[in-house]
Amino acid sequence: MRNLSLLLTCFLLCVVFNCSAQTETKKTYIRTTTTTSRTPLDTNQVVYDENNKPLRYYQYQKLLNTGSYTIRIDGMPTDADAKRYLKKLTAEERAQRFERMRSFYVNKSPLLQENQELDIKPLLDDAATKQELDNKVIVLIFWSVECPPCTESFAALNDYFKEIDNPDKIIILALTRDKDLTVAAKMKSKPLEHTRLINNAGKIIDAYQNRQLPAFVVTDKNHIIKFSLVNQVPEFKIAIKTALAE
Repeated sequence: MRNLSLLLTCFLLCVVFNCSAQTETKKTYIRTTTTTSRTPLDTNQVVYDENNKPLRYYQYQKLLNTGSYTIRIDGMPTDADAKRYLKKLTAEERAQRFERMRSFYVNKSPLLQENQELDIKPLLDDAATKQELDNKVIVLIFWSVECPPCTESFAALNDYFKEIDNPDKIIILALTRDKDLTVAAKMKSKPLEHTRLINNAGKIIDAYQNRQLPAFVVTDKNHIIKFSLVNQVPEFKIAIKTALAE
């Protein structure tokens, strides 16, 4: 009888152990898939507007680029059936969201950190002359033809750049590793205006140790970096206005 009780106790302990192991394995799997699911960009993902109308990536991304919208998820992000909705933000919500997300947008290049002087040597000759850069607000845009968030930001940038009151006080350089013909083909459908396109710019990009796209840098007229973030956010435009006003 004692042996029977001992066997029963062992059996129950095994059952509890196995259940615990399965639960922990499931939790670990959820954490892993949640982390990795944020890495790839799914341009086929559908997001619904306020009227429950489905929007494709190239439609809702234009709204996100204005900074007035964010995406809310109805359910768990890892749930295949989870629906995503656009939510319009108030001015206060936009400011709070930016401050909350700012750390995720920081450019990791040690040469492109805010409040340090931009080394203009990588830009000389291939991108601009020293005379063109002297006493100018410098704007650097790192992008690629194969980067949808880059090219989808161009329309909003075009609208803003054409409204700059004193274009003679600013130089905007768009840097890409892509070749001339590749860029020319993309510019037909997604033009980037009021900028100097610097193609085949791998040497310059490597010199600045930039590995993130899209990336935006703004300096003041003394070439002190005032803004350096990954992703196009409304604060990018504010940084340019502030630098030009100084």
